[in-house]
Order: sequence, then structure tokens, then C-alpha cells
Amino acid sequence: MFFHVGAAKTGTTYLQRLLFANREQLAAAGVLYPGDHFGAHVQAAFDLRGTGFDGPDPHAEGRWRAFVDAARDWNGPVVFSQELFSPADPRQIATALADLSFADVHIVLTARELSRQIPAAWQEDVKNRFTTSFDEFVRQVREPRRLASRQGRMFWELQDCVDVLQRWARDVPPERVHVVTVPPPGGPRDVLWRRFASVVGIEPGFVDAAAAFQNSSLGLVETTVLRRLNLALDDEVGWPLYNELVKHYLAQDVLVDRAGSSPIRLSEDDRVWAAERARAQAEGLAAAGYDVVGSLRDLLPPDPPPQASSDGSPEASVEAQLEVALEAMAALLLRISRLRRGIR
Repeated sequence: MFFHVGAAKTGTTYLQRLLFANREQLAAAGVLYPGDHFGAHVQAAFDLRGTGFDGPDPHAEGRWRAFVDAARDWNGPVVFSQELFSPADPRQIATALADLSFADVHIVLTARELSRQIPAAWQEDVKNRFTTSFDEFVRQVREPRRLASRQGRMFWELQDCVDVLQRWARDVPPERVHVVTVPPPGGPRDVLWRRFASVVGIEPGFVDAAAAFQNSSLGLVETTVLRRLNLALDDEVGWPLYNELVKHYLAQDVLVDRAGSSPIRLSEDDRVWAAERARAQAEGLAAAGYDVVGSLRDLLPPDPPPQASSDGSPEASVEAQLEVALEAMAALLLRISRLRRGIR
């Protein structure tokens, strides 16, 4: 039983898309990836934790039990994968492991270098309708104990690999705890999948990893425009509509991977702080004696790019924001037109 509990923005969506798209082939090969739709693992996490995106999710009720029953009935390896399991508290984790006591549970955590995680987490929050500026987000991440640092605390609940594994693996032998590191940029796209598959016992070439959906991050200008849109919207635009048209269509289909998009970068001071924190995390994982697939060096920061300034990301110019906003308006109007004509 392989329980992949996170972390968010470490290629989890990429891995989950691969597993879900190939679930029938995997089942034929003896590996179960349960769930009748892609969001089923989200619902299982919400059901276990008694939560949801906006309060308890009624659609999630019974999903965790269904997953447990499916795992019990399966004769072979089973994979649960969802980063929303990672914030579970000790009581919820004890419940999960007790429910799965019939299996040898392996805990799997994918981990990525911190200076890449912080910008990625901010833009992901903006895609989920948050309105915090990048500077304030970084301040909260650096000072999570401040009363006003809600997003900072949320960040570490998902991203503090040492803490997440101390909670989830307290009663699991270290040889059954696997840290899969995300490789640095520039290498083959399927390295993460090959590392993950080696843990689960799947032949990596069994699936076409190149065809999987990549949940790429937005650039600075695109995220700035989306954040300004969030500030302008009111409650009349509910989450289901926002989720469909803004998050999944506008952000993940239209604004992602635009030509010439500028990455979001930390300032020099924040990079130095993140490097120190990343080294502490790598040392903590090494000391715990977990199985590391890849290298803990992957979690250490590279040298800053030559073009990086001490101020981090430049300001998103008004002209650049206007160009993105016009593209967004045109894309949304086209989408509405197609929906009215019954074209999905």
C-alpha cells in the first residue's frame, strides 16, 4: 500500500494524471489506483479530514471508506495519491493508518527545492482566488507564527517535509518511508515519473509519461493580472463558476506557458533565507533515515541566475498587464460563446 501524501507543487498533478489515465492498464498489471473520476482522491482526503474547499464537502462523504474497502479487496499494490492528505492532524493520521492496518503501508512524499516552491505556491493560491501580494506571501512564509500569517501557516502544513513525515510516518518504519526528489529543471521530463514508479514497483515504460498534463506555474505578469481580477470580483461569482472558467480554463489553459512570460523570483535576501531553510530540511530528512529516491542535493538551491537582481522579480508593467488582460477577456468571451453553442 503506497500512500503518496504530497507535497503540493512537486509534480503531484503530473503523477496523478498519469496514474488516472492509465488506471485500467495498471489494474491489468496488478496495481490499483482507485477512484471513478480524477477528483476522487481529493474527496478521499477531504472525507478523512472532514473538510473541503469551502467547508465540509458533502460529495466527499464515504469516499475514504470506499478507498479503504477497495484496497482491502485488492490482491496487489495499491496507490493513494493526493497532496491534500499532508495537512492531516495526528488523530486523522492515526485513523487512516488504523483503517489500513491490513496492509504494509508505505508513505511517499515528493519534494522540491524551496526557492522554486514558494513562487509556485503563491501563484497556485492566486489561482484559487487568494488576493495576497507576493511580497506579503513571502513575509507570511518567513514569519508563519504571526497572527496575520494564515497563508504562511498553510504553506508549511503542506511544504515542511520534515514535519509532514514526522506526523505521517511516526508509526511507520523508515525503510517504508520514501522521499522522491524532484530533479532540477532542464533534464528529461519523465525523471520524476521514473523515480516514483520505481518506488511503487511499476515499470516506468509501461505508460506514456510524455503525454501527461503538466500543472505548470503562471508567470509574474499573468499571476498579477489574475490577482487583480480576484480583487475585483465579488461573491456573486461563486466558486463553481470561478473554478471552471478562471482557474481551470483561464489560468491553466490560456495564461500558462505564454511566450516571453517572466518567472516569479525571490529577492536575494529571501533566496538566502530559503537556502538556509532548504539545507535544514535536507539535513532533517537525512537524519530520519528515510529511503531517498533521487538525491537530497535536488532540494538544495542552485546558484541564482545571472539576470536575477537583488530585488527578485521586477514589477509587472502596466503595458504587460494590459496585454495579458486583453488576451484573457478575448479568451473568456470565446469560451462563453462556445458554451452557449454547446461546445465544450
